[in-house]
Amino acid sequence: MGAKYSVEQIFEQAAKFVVKQKGQWEHNDWEDFLGKISEYQIDLNDELIVKLGSLLELGKYFYFNLPETVEKKQKKTKKSTTKKSKEETVIEE
Repeated sequence: MGAKYSVEQIFEQAAKFVVKQKGQWEHNDWEDFLGKISEYQIDLNDELIVKLGSLLELGKYFYFNLPETVEKKQKKTKKSTTKKSKEETVIEE
């Protein structure tokens, strides 16, 4: 599998941060998070910093409002239909 997209890496780090901090953090924690993101050689301009803050706040909302764990719903299975082969088809004459 190839390298992850930068958005995947940032979302993963944000989720890990929110869970590790149990949905609460101080300014120093925020600065540590930004330091972790800067390790990905991303230019942390003002707009990106604001968006990262919004991402963490969204993560905090999910942390407190979703179940701790979720399971995937099982896919509905289609009824199996069998096609009769030419040999199975009997033609009455």
